[in-house]
Amino acid sequence: MWREIAAAALIAAAQDAGIPRTPGWELVLRCVICHSVEVAVQQRFGPQGWSDTLDRMIKYGAPIPPEDKAQLMEYLLRHYRDPEGK
Repeated sequence: MWREIAAAALIAAAQDAGIPRTPGWELVLRCVICHSVEVAVQQRFGPQGWSDTLDRMIKYGAPIPPEDKAQLMEYLLRHYRDPEGK
């Protein structure tokens, strides 16, 4: 039961943060295990920056399997890309 409560809290946090609900948005919920949605989406990176950041978060224990990393990167690059591509 605690998992359902935690999942509901994470979804509410994502909705409150106003992140775009396009494919991959639910993967951002994995980031809020350690920090707020706002901390995750205030970043602006290009492909290498997001890849490095996700790899670092995975090393810290973020539950992002390899098959989800690509979809999460697509989402982050679509909505939170550094305009200079860094």
